Amino acid sequence: MLLYLTGKDRVNLLDFIEDKIGIIPKKMTGKFSLLQFVVRDMRNYAHMQYFVVDRTAVSEDEAGFTAAVSSFQTMFSARIIVICEGCSEYDAFLRQLIMAGVTDIVTATDIKEIQAEILECLSPEGMQRYKVPAQKPQPPTIAAQSTPVSERYLFTCQDIRIAVAGCQRRVGVTTTAANLAHWIQAHGGTACYLESNLNKHLSYIIKLYADQPEDDHYTIGGVDYYFTSDFDKAYNFIIIDCGVLDEPPQACFAEADLRLLCGSAMPYELVHMQNALSRCKNGTVQALGMYVPLDVRELMKQAITDDLLFVDSSHELFDGNANSNLNKRLVSNYITRIMDSNEAVQRV
Repeated sequence: MLLYLTGKDRVNLLDFIEDKIGIIPKKMTGKFSLLQFVVRDMRNYAHMQYFVVDRTAVSEDEAGFTAAVSSFQTMFSARIIVICEGCSEYDAFLRQLIMAGVTDIVTATDIKEIQAEILECLSPEGMQRYKVPAQKPQPPTIAAQSTPVSERYLFTCQDIRIAVAGCQRRVGVTTTAANLAHWIQAHGGTACYLESNLNKHLSYIIKLYADQPEDDHYTIGGVDYYFTSDFDKAYNFIIIDCGVLDEPPQACFAEADLRLLCGSAMPYELVHMQNALSRCKNGTVQALGMYVPLDVRELMKQAITDDLLFVDSSHELFDGNANSNLNKRLVSNYITRIMDSNEAVQRV
């Protein structure tokens, strides 16, 4: 027996499983509060073996969705399957579900691939790709360690604060901040990452990749990660993940030595970048266009600012070589000189 919560536009998505495995879905369509459904209505379907939830049919935000799923798991024994088409394996929402114990997750966008993932979720063993091993995974491989770094630089500055903020949510602030910290670390400097927002991304990163804390920080790939600004050592650079830019800009952004503002390039998103820049008139801000196709970069410069810099797509938080030319340009004013070969070897 299978219960399927979905919107009207996807009501027939599971029809194929009757022919494939002989299960007839019980469908409920509309827009649901998942938590209310779990608390008030799910007891009427406690006999169901599978509970399939289409993310687009649920009114809660990501945190509320995950909380509702956790409540479901404490109250019922059915296997919960979440359909969230297009969700990346690096998406914080996917990691939240996995940490909550949900590993049957459909993320494909092609209909044949969606059907294949659904069948895998309905198999006796369930989907295996998101099963969390009993042992913590090995520390991530840092790209700069496996790919040669052509130059390393001497930095003599101390505690230079670089603030990274987004003009709206989910534009790549955390990845940009982490990549910059790892680039500095891989190219001769020292850098730490400070989470200064309420998104709680760092807690999930720590759970997946870090071991025990060292003093007041966790270390991943040579970079120290902090939840608070109680630093236990000095660094050349402190990379601050500010999340979404506030109105007015939050102090961690406004008071930084270098301010980076991330924005997307879709036509309907440009207004968010323009509005965010207008809130930063009292300080110099470097605007960053995130993952902008080459053929629209000049148009985006005309719409935003001539000194707009562009960030290429990066799918690895700990990549010390991602956007190398851009990162070098961002910190170029703090480079004392290029290290000679002997110095560079000693720093590795």
